[in-house]
Amino acid sequence: MYYLKCSHCAEYSALKSEYITFCDHCGKKLPVSYATWKPAHPEGDFEDFRKATGITAAEYQALMKRRYRTGFDLRKKTALITGLVILLAFSALGAWYGPSLVKMLREPAVSPALLETASWRTFRGNVLQVQTPLSLTPVNTKDAPNMRIKAFKGGSRTEGLVIQMQEAVYLADADIKLEPVAGEVAETLSNLPNISRFTMKEQLLEISGKKAVWQRGSYVYQQTAEMEFNSLVVVQGGTRVQVLVTYRRNDQTGQQVAEKVMRSARLN
Repeated sequence: MYYLKCSHCAEYSALKSEYITFCDHCGKKLPVSYATWKPAHPEGDFEDFRKATGITAAEYQALMKRRYRTGFDLRKKTALITGLVILLAFSALGAWYGPSLVKMLREPAVSPALLETASWRTFRGNVLQVQTPLSLTPVNTKDAPNMRIKAFKGGSRTEGLVIQMQEAVYLADADIKLEPVAGEVAETLSNLPNISRFTMKEQLLEISGKKAVWQRGSYVYQQTAEMEFNSLVVVQGGTRVQVLVTYRRNDQTGQQVAEKVMRSARLN
């Protein structure tokens, strides 16, 4: 195994696959990815990329041991102190104003009733179909340059769960590639208004024999609401499809619903 250092937070991410683009720790783009390295080194493969840009497992373990011996660095101490101050402040507010104030600052939880299989139905797009506990209906979207977009949505923040499917047809490209498109989707999500502390991990899988990217991560909305998301990206010809499920962070029911939706995906 090889590890690549992030230029933003200085932490190391394992180079487990050629689709690694974002830091495992801060969620920002790594200084180099296999996709950006490959054009300049057409003869090289993923193993060559890892050796050229990363450090070995032995070097990584030695570095971690040195870091452990020296204790917390200033950044971690600051984060710990800040976290304790925030925790004490919220404890005081909760005791003084009652539990209603704390509840206001949290997103609603997903109802366990949504896990009941009998209430699920099939939603079919032009390329992909998924099982969902919520009805997905069309929403108004604006086409991007050289791109025609259709979007469907079910649920709301008051229900604690939002499920969306977006279909984008690239008018100037009849054969788009999965990896760069998945990267574009993640970058778009991380740059949405009121989104901060975005982190994400990717997993490559197959749907009906075709490769897809499963993205899982978290972010903070409007500086207060801690959220999690599951995103499935698949391409077919010149069409990109994304299924996106968002819910409150650490909501076990929301996580189960999201995974069930992702694993139900099938090509039409």
